Parts: sequence; C-alpha cells; structure tokens
Amino acid sequence: MNIERAKELVSALAEGIDPITGEVLPSDHICNNAELVRAFYALLNQVNTEPKNKKHENACKRWTAEEDALLKQLYEQGVKISEIQRKFMRSRGSIQSRLVKLGLAEGYNYWMNR
Repeated sequence: MNIERAKELVSALAEGIDPITGEVLPSDHICNNAELVRAFYALLNQVNTEPKNKKHENACKRWTAEEDALLKQLYEQGVKISEIQRKFMRSRGSIQSRLVKLGLAEGYNYWMNR
C-alpha cells in the first residue's frame, strides 16, 4: 500500500467515516474514541511533514465551517466532483467522505453510480 492511500484511510477514520464504505461511523464506534481520533491526527501530522502532493495540497487538513458551507453550496448547485476537488485541493475520496459526513450524499454504493 502506498503512503497516500494509507493517509486517505486514516484521514477518513479520523473524520468518523468508514474509509471502505464511505458511511458515517456510529458515535459509539471505537474509531470515534477521542484518544484514537487524536492519535490518528498525530500520525497524519507526522506523515505530513514529508513534501506534499501539490495536486491535493489540503489533504489530511481539517475542514473549516466555511469550507463545509461552500462545499454544500457547490454540491447543491450540481458542480462536478472533479471541479470541487480542484477548488478545495483535496482528493475525490476526501470530497466524497465529507459530503457523506455532512449528510449530503450516501455511502459507497451511491458513488459507484456517479
């Protein structure tokens, strides 16, 4: 497994998203334990000291409320995911996971048809 894929998986877990299905993890899921979430972000911060992929400059960074609002607006306007990716400088998986977390889209099966 390459490091970028590993970071995507850990980042999704840190955000409370199942990285395989794209579904929001239940609040009582072990990966939503505060100490584990802090551990995920500590690992991501350590790994991110390496040079970043310019294409996904914001990979593994926390989403702000302003970014969430803009993401919601763009998605509801029907802007393509590829365009949203460029706007936020994040991977397709990151955008998809965030849309699921915001309740704007469903999990894995939804994205297979998009």
